[in-house]
Amino acid sequence: MKTYQILIAALFVILAACQPSEDLKPIEPNLRTLSAAEVEMSDASGKFALDLFQQLYDPAKTNQFFSPYSIHQALSMTMNGNEGDVLEEFVDVLRYGNISLDQANAGSRDLRKFLLQVDPKVKLAIANAIWYKKEYQVQVPFKQTAQDYYDAEIAGLDMLDPQSVNIINDWIEKQTNNLIQDMLDRIPENAVMYLVNAIYFKADWKYQFEAKNTKNEPFFPAPGQSIQVDMMDLGKASTFKVAFANGFQYIEIPYSTGQYSMGVLYHPQGNINEIAQLVNWENIQSWRRNSTETNLILKMPKFKLRQKMDNMKDDLIEMGLVKPFSFSRENFTKLFSNPTDELKISRVIHDAMIEVDEKGSEAAAATVVEVVEKTSAGPPVPQVLVLDKPFIFFIQEKHSGAILFMGKLGNPSIN
Repeated sequence: MKTYQILIAALFVILAACQPSEDLKPIEPNLRTLSAAEVEMSDASGKFALDLFQQLYDPAKTNQFFSPYSIHQALSMTMNGNEGDVLEEFVDVLRYGNISLDQANAGSRDLRKFLLQVDPKVKLAIANAIWYKKEYQVQVPFKQTAQDYYDAEIAGLDMLDPQSVNIINDWIEKQTNNLIQDMLDRIPENAVMYLVNAIYFKADWKYQFEAKNTKNEPFFPAPGQSIQVDMMDLGKASTFKVAFANGFQYIEIPYSTGQYSMGVLYHPQGNINEIAQLVNWENIQSWRRNSTETNLILKMPKFKLRQKMDNMKDDLIEMGLVKPFSFSRENFTKLFSNPTDELKISRVIHDAMIEVDEKGSEAAAATVVEVVEKTSAGPPVPQVLVLDKPFIFFIQEKHSGAILFMGKLGNPSIN
């Protein structure tokens, strides 16, 4: 009898071993039909991203990198503290068009949830927080909107305590997996609110680059110039979506299940400024739509970039967000219940970094909107494709079209 029981147990073990492991099954993306609000939000966020790229693009800068999605989220949250003409400026700059404020907020919430859930293999975190002067009372509708639509943590803060700056910086550091540190340098004594967004992204390439294939090879930052960089080599042909336009190539380098990808705009002669002029929402949509699957042996440089913008005020003013940056009774009328002096945005701070290697990409960014009060104002704030020439790149999600990060690489040897 004992021998018989041992044989039955062994048979069960063998049968169990023959069953397909859950770990071996391909992971499918969590796709669903986007709501009208999500489509509107994706379009608004994408249009803002490319408007901002054109505003920030500087031919004199070798490398640039930022998260338009983070900036859009922080400003969208800030938008809800306003009404009338000031609100209209936010709506226009954030490209919300004719949709209502409620639709814009609902779209922001729903698209954020979709982006977080669409690819189980991609690590994506998006977080919002608001700190306000602890002596003040935030209006209930504004607070409710921030919590319901932006899942924002909201807390009072002693703006005069020198240690309070660490509370905000520690939160940003935690939300970005320690990549964005010491972002806020100080809290001026007339500060009344900080509205903060943080985003973290980490994903492996769908087609892995083997480290043994990486070699020291030339990259050409400009005609007649050559530097040696770590050039990754896929080593074998794989399928990429590619489109050709105006003498340059659009390539999608997929992560994980393929829902997220790194889009690259590459000119064989390295004419990055010529490409930059064509970067707009209509062209991006056209390149995505007209791209076809092509077998390529891809080679591209490893690189690491970080860019901090201490104040985006001038750029946002040029884009049309004017009134909120000057003290006015019309600003932030929906923010506080208690009477305040005139308010304005004093700084919009943005910090972003990305590291690309054989395994994949890790990126993070944070945006801080600083609102101050006029009273006690402090001092003014001062077929073998080798990507061996400068290129523009962005991290995007395929189904929604959302653009999370953007940048240009002119010299991989400069961090």
